[in-house]
Amino acid sequence: MSPASSAVGHIELAHLTDAKTLEHCAGVIEVYLKDGRQFTLLAATPSWFKAELARLGLKFYYGPAVLFLKKLDAAAARKAAKDMMDEDEQLLVRYDTPRRTLPDILAAFAAAHPA
Repeated sequence: MSPASSAVGHIELAHLTDAKTLEHCAGVIEVYLKDGRQFTLLAATPSWFKAELARLGLKFYYGPAVLFLKKLDAAAARKAAKDMMDEDEQLLVRYDTPRRTLPDILAAFAAAHPA
């Protein structure tokens, strides 16, 4: 185990849009490092994100970064956080988001950018 990935303490999944369908949902990944730092990552599966853009009538999106996962489960979230730390711990800083959920952010974006 590399020093960077061993810095990840634990992961929590929160605010899942549908905990029964982890292959088609969005949520928040709380990353807790052993040194006490905490990062909040917006996460979604590509299928959920595509469906949400269509539902809201959005042709584009820009804003807080979204971590895309094939399946939004704890194992995938933990691997993503460890890989981000291994690549460059600043990735966690860049992906750290305002304490809001992706559905809230996309709804606000749609309101600000009507079709």
